[in-house]
Amino acid sequence: FSEMRTLFPLLLLVGVVASKSHHSHDSEDKLLSVQVVIRHADRAATQGWATDKSERILFRGNGELTDLLVPLLTCIDGWEDVVKMHDLKSPENAKDTALVKMLSTQWDAPECSNVPPGLVDAIIAELTQKDIKMPEHYKACAKGHARQFMFRYIEMLAGAGDHFNALRIRRVAGMLTNELLNNMQKAASCLPPCKTEPKFRVFYTHDVTVLAVAHIFKALHHYEGFTPAFSSAVVFETRLNATGPYVKVFLKNGHKPDFLDTGLCYGNCSLAAVVNVNIF
Repeated sequence: FSEMRTLFPLLLLVGVVASKSHHSHDSEDKLLSVQVVIRHADRAATQGWATDKSERILFRGNGELTDLLVPLLTCIDGWEDVVKMHDLKSPENAKDTALVKMLSTQWDAPECSNVPPGLVDAIIAELTQKDIKMPEHYKACAKGHARQFMFRYIEMLAGAGDHFNALRIRRVAGMLTNELLNNMQKAASCLPPCKTEPKFRVFYTHDVTVLAVAHIFKALHHYEGFTPAFSSAVVFETRLNATGPYVKVFLKNGHKPDFLDTGLCYGNCSLAAVVNVNIF
């Protein structure tokens, strides 16, 4: 229900973005397709609760996550940089053992000094719940250091940003990126009036995937080092003007902020440039 509740305003806002983008160009500028890569809406933490009432309010239990579109993070290879960075004994279960190491060495911000490190996911997840009254120091930690900590962890899982790893980022977002690019090409090659290609596609996914896609399309820095909020999205418009098909990339961090035109497409927004660039 929470995801559907978030989808309706998203559809309206995407229409607003398309409308604004259309009016910013000449009359020959046409919108061919819109694709949205969106993080799921609010959920409970994968483990732990921030208050003694949290479990009753989030009655569906920890996690509430589907197994669909979950990034492949269980392979042993591709974690050599993480093993070295955190002095792990083995790449097996590296995503979990690295988290333990990070919590033991990077949970040192003053606002989080009285917050158990193991509650990092819980306090971030429950911060959005109005019926859950977390202690003020939990809220302060969740708004600041906890989200910065989770950004570094998720960035590492994605193989993105400062933790770039070509193999991990391909596993997390390679198939999705190829799908996005293929859909752009199909939209651009479909002769008007095009009735065979959908105008609008939504890909529901996870924070790690959103970060990976943002990295690939040069928009990662817009998160400013904070983990993407629930319902964050990267939006791709395929458009056509007198010079040919081109791409615009928008970013939305949570369901309240406006869409941000990233203005980033490798210095050349033409569809050919976006599709042919070596993104991995």
